[in-house]
Amino acid sequence: MSSKVCKHCGSSDIDVDHARGDAVCMGCGSVLEDNIIVSEVEFVETGGGGSLAVGQFVSSEDYGSRGY
Repeated sequence: MSSKVCKHCGSSDIDVDHARGDAVCMGCGSVLEDNIIVSEVEFVETGGGGSLAVGQFVSSEDYGSRGY
C-alpha cells in the first residue's frame, strides 16, 4: 500500500493491518479503508494425487451471527 497517498494529509505512510481489515494513515490517523477482504485460495494435495481448495464460505446471513 506504499503507493497510496492519504487524501486528507498527503502522507504515503499507510499502515495496512490484514488482521483488523483496515488501512490507516500514520500521518493523520485517518482510516482510509476498512472491512478489507483478502481473497486467497489455498490448495492441499489429497492422498490420491488430487487437490482440494481450502477455505470457508461466510454468507451475508452468517456475518452478523458470528460476530465478524
